[in-house]
Amino acid sequence: MTRKSKGYFMLTVMLLMAMLVTACGGSGGGSKTTGGETKASGGSGSSIKIGVSIPAEANNSLQYWYKGIQKQAELYGMEVVGIDAQLNSSKQVSDMDNLLVQGVDVILVWPLDPAAIKPAIDRATEKKVPVIGIDFNTQEGGSDFGLAHQIILGRGQGGMDVAKLFADMLPEGSEVGAIGMAAPVPGNIYMMEQFRVESEKFSNITWVGQQNNPTDNIAGAEPMMANLLTKNPNIRAVFAYNDDSAVGAAQAITNNGKSLYSADNPDGIIVVGFNAEQAGIDAIKQGKQYATFNINPIKTGSAMVQAAKQIVVDKADIAKEQVIASDFVSVETIDSFQSWDEELNALQ
Repeated sequence: MTRKSKGYFMLTVMLLMAMLVTACGGSGGGSKTTGGETKASGGSGSSIKIGVSIPAEANNSLQYWYKGIQKQAELYGMEVVGIDAQLNSSKQVSDMDNLLVQGVDVILVWPLDPAAIKPAIDRATEKKVPVIGIDFNTQEGGSDFGLAHQIILGRGQGGMDVAKLFADMLPEGSEVGAIGMAAPVPGNIYMMEQFRVESEKFSNITWVGQQNNPTDNIAGAEPMMANLLTKNPNIRAVFAYNDDSAVGAAQAITNNGKSLYSADNPDGIIVVGFNAEQAGIDAIKQGKQYATFNINPIKTGSAMVQAAKQIVVDKADIAKEQVIASDFVSVETIDSFQSWDEELNALQ
């Protein structure tokens, strides 16, 4: 090739490369998601990377919590990297360390076991990476675990409200029980403890025990409810820590030849869940579940990203805690319930 031909060749290559860069680097505020990572451009936090430790992404409410984080981060132009702990507290510790290695600016975590991940929080703090959590404490004013900020979901009040609901609905001598979660998630533990303690204050209902769901799904709850029925065949009401467990409990009730409560069948067994997952909303509409509580995952995910922006971008001093209440949803109010998809689409 002559020197002149080489010059034309190099010029052509440079022009092609310039065109490629222009085509790939467009301006706009779109986002791109690959696996657990969401990247967005524009907004006031375009250089910020948020790391998210998800306790169990298979859980419906946690999926929407993560979607709320992703949507709010996209609106701010922040990058999101999420890792699923798969209901394993040891893995959650290593996941948080992994996020630090990836160079995140802030970590959002919903803990499986707050005590177990405290060392990971300390390591993040040493690297000047703030950690924002959910329900490390179940009520205001407790130990802050070294968190920069935390959301308290008010589940303890939900447990107390269910006890009062059962006492108001049931006659003297009625037995009540619960389906809890096998993993030591503090919010669930506290909620069920409040339900038990409050139930014991009413003279017309009797607490008979709790079975714990080992798999956090419908299949795991069904045999637990069957155990409750075997030990307490006259049980009149059950409270489950999430809606999948409530659905599994309802299936066990009907499979064991018993009936569910309805306006036409007041002697049936009352089933109340928690979270307002789609399975629970459908079950209420189908008469298989009396009520649930909206754990507000979209609002919570959005609030955590807003807190991250205030801390990391705005350098603002914010309160250590904020409470997001869980709203009661029953057969009487189900028609006015705003779905999580509708709430996510309305986020701006």
